[in-house]
Amino acid sequence: MPPASAAPPPLVMQLVVGAALAAPPSAGGWPRGPLMAQTAHAACAVVAATADAPNTRAYVAPAQLPHMRKLVLVAPPALPLRELAARLDEARARLGADEVPPHYLWIEQPEDIPTVLAIAPNHKPAPLKKLLRECALLRD
Repeated sequence: MPPASAAPPPLVMQLVVGAALAAPPSAGGWPRGPLMAQTAHAACAVVAATADAPNTRAYVAPAQLPHMRKLVLVAPPALPLRELAARLDEARARLGADEVPPHYLWIEQPEDIPTVLAIAPNHKPAPLKKLLRECALLRD
């Protein structure tokens, strides 16, 4: 009998918030409500942009809605979101879509401020984990 294959890790969406925005409001960061709105905008945008991708379809399937997982990360101050987006683009071009999923960089208008980088639903492939290792979980 062939060995049973392990189930793939659950799908997850990573939302990376810019360091300056994630700082406490007293230190120039954004209040919690507007910051939450920015993450919602980015999450919706990446789902819309990748609506035909198998992982996105599986992530938003009605039976899976109660099981959605998101990681809200904060980029370090030395890593602007535009630079992280460029790193992801380069790695995706080099390694392929299976290793580095698509992303959407939400830019608040009319201010032209990159606020959140949303990564399409994925199984946390090793190259993506490596690219995000500088980012930490967003905590209060």
